[in-house]
Amino acid sequence: MYEIIDIDQWPRKDLFRFFTSYDNPTWDLMSDVRITRFYQVTKEFNYSFFLSFLYAGSLACNQIDELRDRIDAEGNVRRYKVVHPGSTILYDNETYGYGYFDFHPEFETFYKQASEEFAKQKESQGVDPREDDLARIYFSPIPWVSFTGFRHPFRKSGNTSIPMIVFGKHYEREGERYLPVGLTLHHGLADGFHAGKFFSVLQHLLDQPEDYLSSNK
Repeated sequence: MYEIIDIDQWPRKDLFRFFTSYDNPTWDLMSDVRITRFYQVTKEFNYSFFLSFLYAGSLACNQIDELRDRIDAEGNVRRYKVVHPGSTILYDNETYGYGYFDFHPEFETFYKQASEEFAKQKESQGVDPREDDLARIYFSPIPWVSFTGFRHPFRKSGNTSIPMIVFGKHYEREGERYLPVGLTLHHGLADGFHAGKFFSVLQHLLDQPEDYLSSNK
């Protein structure tokens, strides 16, 4: 479900029209987030770190209006009520495809369904792009390297309004554990202010995992 934003009455109308004229209107921001407690709790309850972070990242995005805005094929700006994670999934043959998960506010419901979908996609394999599904956030885990920069490929005719989140190999520093996270946004829809809100909300969720993670699987 979504509503169509009236662009003429939208406070972002000038920025939106300015940046949609760019060949590539996306921009990227990288930051390390502290995951010390989040990592401990996922290990304690034997949760998949990948699926748990998918939930936390999606929950953060759903709390920020601008990260639920998308541009449709007619140029309308849609504001979705809920957006759902999609992610790259590595296969045993060292290729990958895409898995799609339904976001649920209750972690247990999300985790159960996401675990089933993950196993199904690992078995069926295939790429399965769903470019018409705008109510998504694209995640890309890269757990083999802790990076400080990243750039996504874009098709000339592709939709660049869907946020992309990449996360890498976590590491320890001065007694804390950190995870590199990259966020890519359409500049016509969101600015540094909104990216800052995302990282602030995400950090709070990672610092307080007991608020949503539990031992009830």
